[in-house]
Amino acid sequence: MDQQTTGPAQSEIVDRARAYVRENFLYMRPDWTLGDEDPLLGSGVIDSIGVIELVEFLQGAFRLAIAEEEITEQNLGTLAAIGRFVHQKCHANGSGGSVRPRQVA
Repeated sequence: MDQQTTGPAQSEIVDRARAYVRENFLYMRPDWTLGDEDPLLGSGVIDSIGVIELVEFLQGAFRLAIAEEEITEQNLGTLAAIGRFVHQKCHANGSGGSVRPRQVA
């Protein structure tokens, strides 16, 4: 494979996001099956406060900034969506995920 970027693969992003969700939101439900396309909000996995925690995790883990207008179900509603969104952000800025999070006013 000829890969020009050094950022995380989409599958790695999904795996890390899944591990975070399991550790922080499903620790009391170890048998919960969490598929890549399962809705995180609608299924009761996370709530609105959990979304904020998830965003903070993603910003720190992948060294990127997520703007308020990017916090949508399309971008963060499923593990697969998170993988696509974060992968695109990491590779679109050409840094491979090494952008520092911006300070929110």
